[in-house]
Amino acid sequence: MDGESARMLAVGLAVLCTLTVALAVGLLWWHHWSSRRETFLAIESHGLALSFARLLTGQIDAKRLQWIAAQAPPDVFWAALETFADNVDGDEWSRLSKALAGLDHVARERRRLAGGRVWPRSLAARHLGMLDAPAHREALRRAMVEGPSTVTLTAALALARIRDHAALVWLLDHAESLAPLSRHQLVALIKRFGRDSLPALRFGLAAADFAGPSGLAAVDVLGLWRDAESREPLEALLAEGGLEARIAAARALGSLAATESVDALCAALEDPHWQVRAQAARALGEPGAPRAIAALVPCLRDASWWVRRNAAYAMGRLGEAGAAQLKVIATFDGDPYARGAANEVLQALEWELESPGGVSRVG
Repeated sequence: MDGESARMLAVGLAVLCTLTVALAVGLLWWHHWSSRRETFLAIESHGLALSFARLLTGQIDAKRLQWIAAQAPPDVFWAALETFADNVDGDEWSRLSKALAGLDHVARERRRLAGGRVWPRSLAARHLGMLDAPAHREALRRAMVEGPSTVTLTAALALARIRDHAALVWLLDHAESLAPLSRHQLVALIKRFGRDSLPALRFGLAAADFAGPSGLAAVDVLGLWRDAESREPLEALLAEGGLEARIAAARALGSLAATESVDALCAALEDPHWQVRAQAARALGEPGAPRAIAALVPCLRDASWWVRRNAAYAMGRLGEAGAAQLKVIATFDGDPYARGAANEVLQALEWELESPGGVSRVG
């Protein structure tokens, strides 16, 4: 290597070292600044949240709180409200919301929600959902309808927080708007609307799309909330719906534990798909109707292990009559699979009798 090349290499290495050091210093400075900002935000938002509490305890009035909140930077204001809003509801939430709804911080979010980029609009919808302000409902509904999906979801969550039941009906009627969500996530979203949304949920069920997860999630929630008034629509869905809808309806009817559904569930034991038969058999153990025993007996000879197992355990939950029939099957039935299922449940019943609440349980 000649002298010129060596000199150029040395200069290059020096520049590289300088850049590396500068980058390291920059990262350290950024980390320091970020940490200080987070500390400042936490301290300031905590202080503002205490002012929210002072309003609700009568230590300051609404005008004083409005002045304090108006002085806070927007990020401090919304951080404080996010921390505080999850811990209040009812009259306290309404009172706090009424005091804060007229601030410039809130007006700015309404403007952001009306148009612009997706992320700021989504954040605006989330912020507005922290306030129980009826004036926000129309703007949030419009954002939910306009989308895209990220905005639709955040607006829907905000509307759920303020119990806007019309939004729930719209979501069930427009399943495509929440297509990215799984069935489990949709169940969580619907539940956020609260049990007082049941009339809207029943109404929306009539137009729900059971080919996708939204309609099925609605059925799941009706079962989780044990809504007795949904029994007849669920029975109709069990008889006439698609495969996934029939499975969901059978599961929900089991949660309702209504003796009036025994006939519909017994009919579902003849379904051509084992998944429906298995859920119907399981559900029949919940209503506690001994007349289901006769329909469950043939299920112990079903080709599906799940059907056999669920039918046997359902019979075990149907009292002495069910246990007596299981003993007959275990002793005399010609099908070894039926005998095996019956013996499994009889053994579990015996263990439960010896050690109530033990590991093996039938109930």
